[in-house]
Amino acid sequence: MTGESGIRPESCAAPRTPAARARLEWVDALKGVGIVAVVAGHVWTRGPVRDAIYVVHMPLFFMLSGYTSRHAPWPLFLRAGLRGLALPFLCFSILLLGADFLIEGLRGVRPIFATWGEGATTILFATEKLRGPFTILWFVPCLFLARLIWNALIADGRRADAAPVLAAMLIVGLLSVIAHHPGHSPFGLLAVPGALIMIWAGALWRQWGQPPAGILAGLALLTVAALVWFPPMNMKFGDFGWPILSLAAAAAITLTLARVVQSLPLVLIAVLAALGRASLVIMYAHVAFIHYLAPYAPRPALFVVALGFSFLIDRLVRRFEITRRLLLGQPKTPR
Repeated sequence: MTGESGIRPESCAAPRTPAARARLEWVDALKGVGIVAVVAGHVWTRGPVRDAIYVVHMPLFFMLSGYTSRHAPWPLFLRAGLRGLALPFLCFSILLLGADFLIEGLRGVRPIFATWGEGATTILFATEKLRGPFTILWFVPCLFLARLIWNALIADGRRADAAPVLAAMLIVGLLSVIAHHPGHSPFGLLAVPGALIMIWAGALWRQWGQPPAGILAGLALLTVAALVWFPPMNMKFGDFGWPILSLAAAAAITLTLARVVQSLPLVLIAVLAALGRASLVIMYAHVAFIHYLAPYAPRPALFVVALGFSFLIDRLVRRFEITRRLLLGQPKTPR
């Protein structure tokens, strides 16, 4: 869910050639699967479907971030991150705040935040308290912080399995256990240890390639265990289920889903990839549809409306250069 393709973690990497774009079409398709799961998880908020979704839906995006990211010089990284992540985050936060004041005012309902200042402070410095249309706003600050740390870890050409990186990830694993006890979470900080572990897992995936059949069989067993036995995660609160095991299970499910997606008919991959490229806008917009329409529509209708209309908003945003720059973080088109 970052940059041009929605959540585009590689926005800080070098531009890709058309051949590379074609080879990674399945990555956008897997993001499409992920964003559909995100919308479903916010519509069906209780029960086994929700629990299965929460085993993997947010870790999947962080793992794909690690799969597609490369080290970038700090000026390039910061410039791309501010443009591709921070600017859309700021603009969508303002739009969502304005929409909440307007819609709840028209309905005669008290808005979630009493003032703009309270809203801005909570969005930035207390992401664990976000709810309603703002509930997903923990993700982008967390992603930016995690990518910032990861970019430092892989500086000087260090591989994901280099000794300094492994030592750092051991410390991060211990932090994920500490973060399991929810507390204050400015800028999505509680989720950063889990996000870093998943980014690392994605980088190892890219570096080592698809696991052999024996390992895949073990991953399949871990996947089944996670879906029927492990507690669901809620990364927003720093809740990683059984911290290391649940994150490993999320990686196993992501690898399994990748194989499934790669085997789909090309037309279905294209549809899912279109959703994946729209995932940034869908992420920001879909909860608002669910929140404001929940009293008036059944859940299946909420799912269709939230996903469909958010995708249409993405199509509209892409029609104008100003909205592409502000809401998608795309650079100015050269004349």
